[in-house]
Formats: sequence, structure tokens, C-alpha cells
Amino acid sequence: LDLATGTGRTLRQLRGALPDAQLLGIDLSSAYLRQASRWLAQLPGELPQLIQANAEALPFAAGCMQAVTCVFLLHELPGDARQACLNEAFRVLEPGGVLVLADSVQLADSPQFSGAMENFRRLFHEPYYRDYISDNIPARLGEAGFASIHGQSHFMTRVWSARKPMAEAS
Repeated sequence: LDLATGTGRTLRQLRGALPDAQLLGIDLSSAYLRQASRWLAQLPGELPQLIQANAEALPFAAGCMQAVTCVFLLHELPGDARQACLNEAFRVLEPGGVLVLADSVQLADSPQFSGAMENFRRLFHEPYYRDYISDNIPARLGEAGFASIHGQSHFMTRVWSARKPMAEAS
């Protein structure tokens, strides 16, 4: 499941890496979903299922996904919506399932880029970006219930992976 799939770029890359996987993408924007459908239809194999939905309230049963991706969504959201998306990703993952997030680096990870981050916020009118770059994403992942949380920066992108524990604490 790819949250906020946009034009389907992540799904297209996943299709190339995992040609037999059943892929789903959700997005709020019908225009993005139409473009994703056109772009993904060019690939061989099964067309990923695209659904207009909100990542804060996923239309899927608990424990039905093996993996969830979320690429450049978190910086677009206020903190409470950020947490709701992570909570929903946790809910729909099966025990042992993996979440992979990619978004902008943050101040704690890359203080040398603080000027660039501040300019990005101003130039591109990103209302939640300042809050995002100071947010503690690993703590949010832990609050959602994730374990085995790892993060790594790649220039201006931060990638996290996390797993839903095999047995949920009661």
C-alpha cells in the first residue's frame, strides 16, 4: 500500500522491483489518481489498484497489508494528521509488516542544511514544513506501536523503516 501515491512514481518503482506483488495506492486527489492510472497502465503486469482515500482513515481492514510506503507526505501535514497517518499504517499492517517512509531531512539529522530547509518552506509555501523539520518521527512511530525503527539520511531525504511487532502488547 502506497499512501499519498500521487502520480504513482513509488508504485512504478515497486512494480519494477516486485513484479508479482499486488500493489495498491491511495490519494485524496482524483487528478493525481487519473495521472497515476495513465502512467501505471504503461507497465506490464497487473495494474495497481488506485483508491481515492484519506491516509488518516484508511478503508482497509486491520492487519491486511504486508507493507506500507509513504513518500513525501509527512511534511505536508500538521502534527496530529501526521500521527493519524502513522497510526493507520500500523493498524492495516499485519504483524511483522514493514513501513517505509521517505521525506525531507530534519534539523536534528542534518543541521548543516537548516538554511536550505528554511528557504524551502518560504519559497514553496509549505505551511507545516517548519513543524515537520523539528518533529520527532521515530517517537511518533513508537507512539503508533512500531518497533525496529531505523532512519538514514541520503542528502536531503530521510528514510525510515519500522516493523509492526509480531505480537502486539496487550
